[in-house]
Amino acid sequence: MEKRWTIVEALRHSRHDWLNKIQLIKGNLSLQRMDRVNEIIQQIIIEAEHEAKLTNLQAERFAELLMTYHWQARHIQLEYEVLGEPRSLHAYDHMLVTWCQTFLHMLEECSSPHVENYVTITIDLTGKDVRLFFDYRGMLHKLEAVKAWIQKHSQYEALSLYEYVIQEHELTLCATISSFHIFLNER
Repeated sequence: MEKRWTIVEALRHSRHDWLNKIQLIKGNLSLQRMDRVNEIIQQIIIEAEHEAKLTNLQAERFAELLMTYHWQARHIQLEYEVLGEPRSLHAYDHMLVTWCQTFLHMLEECSSPHVENYVTITIDLTGKDVRLFFDYRGMLHKLEAVKAWIQKHSQYEALSLYEYVIQEHELTLCATISSFHIFLNER
């Protein structure tokens, strides 16, 4: 089970994140690297837009998982993006957070802590089905365990994995939440 943050803890972590971003801008300003300052500011804007879209999905625990993932010591860095116009995924909140927690835990167990490991989760809302893309880059040292986990968890409630590629330095998973399930739960 993931840690549940108090309001004070959440504010402390958020303040720390913002101070890091401001210090990065300030350092680049002092070096007169205006191109880099503009890149950092643009990245902050993009991250804020994705965060706003994520919170508008009305899947609060799933949003909390993604937004606070880096607040604990981990050897995987997580990013996320939301494409398309937000729609309610409230009915799938428990399913999404449970599956993603299990997936991320498995990746942490099977990733080498001696290299930089990254996961990007893309939530694609542009079609009638909600599609999720999980893109891992790093070093997987237990490929057979990863394959076994994927086969065991390829169907979980309304979430279905439909494609995956596994190699030592990358893992790509594609999943959908069926529009049939979404329609039934929005009625």
